[in-house]
Amino acid sequence: MAENEQTKVCPHCAETIKAAAKVCPHCRYWQRKWSLFNPKLLAALSLVVLTAYFIGASFFMDKVFGPKEEFATYRNEIAVVHSQLSQRISTSGCDSNVNMYVTVVGTLTNHSDIAWKDVGVEAQFLDKSGRQFDAITVNADEYRGVTILPHGEAAFKIEGRPARPEADYSTYKVTVRWAKDVHQLF
Repeated sequence: MAENEQTKVCPHCAETIKAAAKVCPHCRYWQRKWSLFNPKLLAALSLVVLTAYFIGASFFMDKVFGPKEEFATYRNEIAVVHSQLSQRISTSGCDSNVNMYVTVVGTLTNHSDIAWKDVGVEAQFLDKSGRQFDAITVNADEYRGVTILPHGEAAFKIEGRPARPEADYSTYKVTVRWAKDVHQLF
């Protein structure tokens, strides 16, 4: 080394090296601990990132494949607080077809500690002797609807075209047919 160059002693091998050296030429010890190119720092950062990835992946896998609550166990915990029947006549735009619709709106309450999603509600219409003659049920494959939080309430609306005259739809009952645990992805 030249006499006018500043030098320092490597803390690892005790050899004299240039003061500006990033790596000791004798033992390959990295001179600056907090450099982004320091292999030890890169290894530590990689370890932290991989650990965070695996922790996140384990939480995701638990959400997807972990145990979920079955609705059948809690069927009596979701109740219809009140409901109301209405009928409306609709004319479609260009061809002037007249369509009648039966609509049931109401409120559900959840007495369980579980949050439920895609709650399916069915309205059953009864004749004067108490026999069911029609029903309006939401299609489970297409329905992404009501979510009820634990000990909460939610409104619902179901609508369909009647199969009988308007006057026959005065007596009905509403029941909850299905629901999914809110943590269930599929």
